[in-house]
Amino acid sequence: MSTDNKKEQTEAVKKQHRRRGWIELGVYAVILAVVFIVFHYILMLGRIPTESMEPNLMTHDWFLGERGAYSEEVPERGDIIVFYSDEFGMSLCKRVIGLPKEEVSFVGGHVYIDGKPLNESEYLSEDVVTESEDTFTVPEDCVFVLGDNREVSDDARYWEDPYVSYEDIQARIFFVIPFHKLPWF
Repeated sequence: MSTDNKKEQTEAVKKQHRRRGWIELGVYAVILAVVFIVFHYILMLGRIPTESMEPNLMTHDWFLGERGAYSEEVPERGDIIVFYSDEFGMSLCKRVIGLPKEEVSFVGGHVYIDGKPLNESEYLSEDVVTESEDTFTVPEDCVFVLGDNREVSDDARYWEDPYVSYEDIQARIFFVIPFHKLPWF
């Protein structure tokens, strides 16, 4: 094989490798763009920083939330939501308890909605005590939220503005990754 043929072959191989490199770079760029779009507009990935939602969401667990969950529907009682709090300057996660136009009160350590006891047995133990002497009337387009760990949760019972506006809701949690079960947590 002549030297010219070897040079041509070497150049052809180099071109092929460069082309393959650009294609791989393009694929990586598309994957990164898709991941960015998914986690910026569709899903929310977050970590539970405190014990306020225990035992249902443990400290250090991670969650996936649906960002557009309430674009065409409204929050339901029992939903666990992520919302931005102006009062704390950060996102929080709590359980929806009171819906618009409902009166939330507390009698004997239990939650009452419009004067009737709220059945929370689906997500709370019967011996959980919810202390408060206040009564809250939830405004239109807002919800009233509580943490599941009522004894330690800094929730709507204690906030300056106890209502979460629909506009401030960022996501509805639909999946929890139980990192607290891993040995290094």
